[in-house]
Amino acid sequence: MNKKILTTLEFDSIKEELAQYLTTAQGVYLLSLLLPKTDAEDVQQLLDQTNDALIIDRYRGGLPIQKTNNLTEIFKRLKLKAVLGSSELADLSASLRSSQAIIDFLQTIKDEIWFENIHQLIFLINRLTNFSSLSARIDLTVDEQGKVLDTASKKLARIRKNILLTQHNVRTILSNMVKGNDAKYLSEPIISTRDNVLVLPVKSEFRKHFGGVIHDQSQSGLTLYVEPTAVSDLNNHLHDLNLEEVREINAILIDISQQLFPFYEQLRLNDELIGQLDLIQAKAKLANASNAIKPTINHQKIVDLKQARHPLLPKDSVANDIALGDGYLSLIITGPNTGGKTVLMKTLGLLQLMAQAGLFISAEQGSSIYIFNNIFADIGDEQSLEQSLSTFSSHIKNIKTILETADDRSLVLLDELGAGTDPSEGAALAMAIVEALSEHGILNLTTTHYPELKVFADQKGFAINASMEFDLQTLQPTYRLLLGIPGQSNAIAISRRLGIQAAVLQQAESYVDPKNQELNNLIQGLVAQRQDLADKQDLLQHKLSTVDDQKNQLDQQLADLDQEKAKTIMAAKNEANHIVSSVRQESKQLLDQIRQQRLLAGSTAGKNEQELKKIADQIDELRQDSSLEKNKVLKKARSDKQFKIGDDVMVTAYHQVGTIIDKISNQDWQVQLGILKMNVNGRDLEKVSADQQKKLDAPVRKNSSTSVVKTASRNVSGHLDLRGERYEQAMMDLDRYIDQAMLNNIDTIEIIHGKGTGALRQGVSQMLRSDRRIKHYEFANPNGAGDGATIVELN
Repeated sequence: MNKKILTTLEFDSIKEELAQYLTTAQGVYLLSLLLPKTDAEDVQQLLDQTNDALIIDRYRGGLPIQKTNNLTEIFKRLKLKAVLGSSELADLSASLRSSQAIIDFLQTIKDEIWFENIHQLIFLINRLTNFSSLSARIDLTVDEQGKVLDTASKKLARIRKNILLTQHNVRTILSNMVKGNDAKYLSEPIISTRDNVLVLPVKSEFRKHFGGVIHDQSQSGLTLYVEPTAVSDLNNHLHDLNLEEVREINAILIDISQQLFPFYEQLRLNDELIGQLDLIQAKAKLANASNAIKPTINHQKIVDLKQARHPLLPKDSVANDIALGDGYLSLIITGPNTGGKTVLMKTLGLLQLMAQAGLFISAEQGSSIYIFNNIFADIGDEQSLEQSLSTFSSHIKNIKTILETADDRSLVLLDELGAGTDPSEGAALAMAIVEALSEHGILNLTTTHYPELKVFADQKGFAINASMEFDLQTLQPTYRLLLGIPGQSNAIAISRRLGIQAAVLQQAESYVDPKNQELNNLIQGLVAQRQDLADKQDLLQHKLSTVDDQKNQLDQQLADLDQEKAKTIMAAKNEANHIVSSVRQESKQLLDQIRQQRLLAGSTAGKNEQELKKIADQIDELRQDSSLEKNKVLKKARSDKQFKIGDDVMVTAYHQVGTIIDKISNQDWQVQLGILKMNVNGRDLEKVSADQQKKLDAPVRKNSSTSVVKTASRNVSGHLDLRGERYEQAMMDLDRYIDQAMLNNIDTIEIIHGKGTGALRQGVSQMLRSDRRIKHYEFANPNGAGDGATIVELN
């Protein structure tokens, strides 16, 4: 990859964004070496590494990488078997602690359901050598500031204890002199220090009173700083102890350095691996902060960026779909200045460089890239005063190099091609250059003002027209790319809206080439037609949405009517049955009376008894059957409740879709919910119809430029992103998500609410505060999302 393109497309600015997320000196060094890769397998590995780090960052706040200094000189000294100083040991100890923390961290996440998805980082972490015992030895020897500790050796601890005791004895003797009868011989009743020796400020005329050694005197000569004879022996002993302390410290440093010599290569590799992990984690944190996505890699020489925006512009800048290579090799963008052509060109080039360096890109999911060997660009005014080259000559010299160097695995970006010379010759040269690139199979994006290239792109099968939209009502560019539509000249239209005299404009129009005027009219018609189609599409979408809402309402009303009808029929039949029961009871009493009277009369009642029974049966036939089998609506509802193994069902208690895998009893079924199997009573199950399943799987269109897909998932992720949702919807989603997380035995979740106005964040906190399902919650790590996300521990 040529270095010039990195400067032209501001790749170093992206590296500056990365630098703020780095922790180690080795990571900073590796960032300085970061360049786009040109091998597809290497790029895929880099992107996978970033994706692994992003998973860890979202679930656990990132790897526990600690701050470390530059260890290059330390490793050089170890290689030469030189003894390390205490401060160097402290720097090395920080690296060892960081590597040990990462190794230990890997053990803590082995049971996580997402662990198997981070292969690349697991591979790097497993290459770290475990120096726990050596690290513990160094931690006992020096502290973080490089001071040798008493725990370095028993001998050192004993020496320092004697030093403290001797210093205490010296200070005690001197204190008695300061406070006693000898105080009158002192300039001040204090204990001072000279040459690391405790002394007294003695009046010069009493220099012989205390004896001992004079270490200093005041500027006036009136005060002498004397080490009294009474403490000379103690101070001499203290001096010997200090020398012994130095010798013991040197022995300790020699011993521990000798322990480090055999592990020079592993120690150096550990530090390099930590730097790699630091840089990978920085890429992930930048991706998380900018809502960037992992692009896919294709081998068909196609660039397909969906809703791409320049990564150095604000997040609310206009995004565009940029496609190249699928059906055409050359994309020719025409239109006025300040319309966004150059920014669009730089967006394509910079996102391609970022992806090939393992960085996620500012685009939407589904974006795809091709791995180029080289990217060339001729953008901006590169006039060279030293070489006395004109702007045109400078561009031509650059393009000459591109034509000689580029191959079919190159991407070429040409801004204002052919500008700076006679328009007719410039246009002819521009067409020839584009055709030469395309004939060699080189993908290229060209911007130009020349109308001849509009016709050229329309006539050549390898090229396609495009333009940047311009709003004639507001006289402002919209920065939206219109693929398939060439740009039109708006000079006269803008002048007319700004009030230039009609006669002048009429005269200007007469000078316009009729062919160019016809082309402008054609383009204007195409733009109007496109806008009309867009308006119709929006209208149809609105109508379709309205029809869907009305259908859902009618379906619900029909279901309510069917249920109400069923209830009414049941009520009527129950009332009829009550009446029949009353009549039957009365008729039974009457029949019993008739039988008794006939028996008393002694008459034969065979035939009459048959007639009486017939009358009773006729009364029974009046009874209405209110069973479910006779009620069609309720019978249908009951049939909907008949489950079988393999059915997709909704567990209403958790609002989760699962699959029936076994029948436990007549009422209970075993349901698979993601990784969880549970027994559920049939009353808590509902069949998922085909229409419902389609609705669960169907993408929901949010607006004309962004689409979000919502599906009924059987696996619950460890985080919920509420950004962009309305307050009421966000609270409903949060409540449902907590149920799902508890159902899937997830102990800790992350709620991403963003910062914004703070309303959503405050609402989340209020809900969590009063929810019995919540054990603990707090804002995310300041190095991560900070108060833009909340970490929640569930009961």
